[in-house]
Amino acid sequence: MDASLIDAFGTGDAREREESWRYSKAALRALSQQDFTEADEQAPLSPALRAQFEWPQTQGRRLVFVNGAYAPACSDTSGIGDALTIAQAVDRRTLLTIAAGFGGTLHLVYANVPSAGATRWQASSEIRVLGGSAHVVEQHVGEVGADVLGALVSQFQIDAGARVQITTLSDLPDSVSLYRRTQAALADDAVFGGAHAILGGRLQRFDIGIALAGAKARFDSRGVFALRGRQHADVHLDVRHVARDTACDIVWRGVADQRARGIFHGAITVAAGADGADAQLSNKNLLLSPHAEIDTQPVLEIYADEVKAAHGATVGQLDERALFYLRSRGLPLEEARRLLIGAFCRSVFADVTEAALRERIETLLDARVLAGGGGA
Repeated sequence: MDASLIDAFGTGDAREREESWRYSKAALRALSQQDFTEADEQAPLSPALRAQFEWPQTQGRRLVFVNGAYAPACSDTSGIGDALTIAQAVDRRTLLTIAAGFGGTLHLVYANVPSAGATRWQASSEIRVLGGSAHVVEQHVGEVGADVLGALVSQFQIDAGARVQITTLSDLPDSVSLYRRTQAALADDAVFGGAHAILGGRLQRFDIGIALAGAKARFDSRGVFALRGRQHADVHLDVRHVARDTACDIVWRGVADQRARGIFHGAITVAAGADGADAQLSNKNLLLSPHAEIDTQPVLEIYADEVKAAHGATVGQLDERALFYLRSRGLPLEEARRLLIGAFCRSVFADVTEAALRERIETLLDARVLAGGGGA
């Protein structure tokens, strides 16, 4: 594999790419030393892998991609109708157009299936929302085996007045590394909301780039990365207020246990002329082991007048007073820890209105983080 994965994944000039990957160079360097071949887009899906995404709630509205390639035989589009147009272009590029009458949930599944040796895949999607409201669930799953390295770029074009909510569930085994970049451009009065759970994986990098290009456009982002072992997650947000009276509200949480490492970089720019902007960013993180590490960098740049803006970030440990209180009520130490960690993570997903989806997120969090803790 080419040693410069940064050039393949990053955006901007060479210096910007290097700086963007500053805290993840070691993890990326280890991947660069492997010899990856092209992943098999015809690889079969095991029953155990199918069980992770074949939800009754999204039956009829599910698109499945195997190692980056759209797999119609594994998908279920019987309930989509004419409100969604699917087109396939070259180089694993999928074009989706969502009409105003779509409504409901569209389930996009990306399955990472290993081969005998290390493999890689790359894909992209372009999603245009013409109006109305739509909910997109993007789920990333994988099987244990030889290393898989995936790269997915998703571009959203949200027309005037449209409402889009994206929920991403990325629950991966340690043999899978994943780079994702989600970009969105919002027209007048458009709303784009996101709720993201980043769990597991050897290396997960998630770049979010938002352009609030239309007046009164709004972006809301909620997310958690929860890491154990030697897992590594790197989240970068870049939100740009371009038009007047735009708003963003960003709330992310991070949890790292054992020897895991997490990075959060949240940048908000209010451009000249974007008067009336309201920009809010909060990032809080928990370290559950003396060997874990989390780096957080909130950035706020304002070039306009009459702006309301605030940002803050913390990295700390569980509140000893809260632990003492719970233990004084008869709870064992580990149960008290689980309750506090669970509350810390779940608060981010309180706005997920679909009860079944919120329950799935909480179940994944329980399995990934709350089942143990404090190890070396």
